[in-house]
Amino acid sequence: MNLRINNSKILNLAQTLKNGDLAGLQSQLKAAPSYRKSSFTQEKLQTCRKASVLILLFPSPENEGDTDGEIQGVLIERSEYDGVHSKQIGFPGGEKDSDDIDDIHTAIRECKEEIGVDVKRQDVLGPLTPLYIPPSNFLVTPYVAWLPSRPKLILDTKEVASTLIFKLSELSDDSRWRGYNVNDIMVPGIEIDKHLVWGATAMMLREFIDTFAK
Repeated sequence: MNLRINNSKILNLAQTLKNGDLAGLQSQLKAAPSYRKSSFTQEKLQTCRKASVLILLFPSPENEGDTDGEIQGVLIERSEYDGVHSKQIGFPGGEKDSDDIDDIHTAIRECKEEIGVDVKRQDVLGPLTPLYIPPSNFLVTPYVAWLPSRPKLILDTKEVASTLIFKLSELSDDSRWRGYNVNDIMVPGIEIDKHLVWGATAMMLREFIDTFAK
């Protein structure tokens, strides 16, 4: 047993990820806009840039040490800049650098740079299904990580405008997932702290929730 994991639900999740028993693309598409399936080609997947992100989980402060307590996680609101992901909601993470030894290293490094949280490799439970993001031509691998207590967040304000703390119990409530009008197109999503989470982030969240429920 990993002594840093003090929650039975996370132990089950770690085993599910280790076994590769992922909810997969079918689950991601539950939270995808209708045009998503035809928005890229196999050629794009061969030439795209690589990135990785962390779905960083921890117990709520009042539930630390409780083996079945509430689990929380963190999302970031990106700062305003001249780019396709300006002001969007996402996970800590970013593009793979030439010095990164692997995709996990990328996710850990970016998490430290963006929100000041020093995640260790042993804290990473495993990956979810890589997801291609057409507007920025990235293939993103999400990694799930667990910390035994809620970390202190120190934001790099050049990259991160704010953070959103979510509860897994809320994400797992299907009644909170619904259609929203974005640029005159109805898209699936979920509201967290009055912010709409949709697109690639919602797709990754949806696969995570469905995998967590296994």
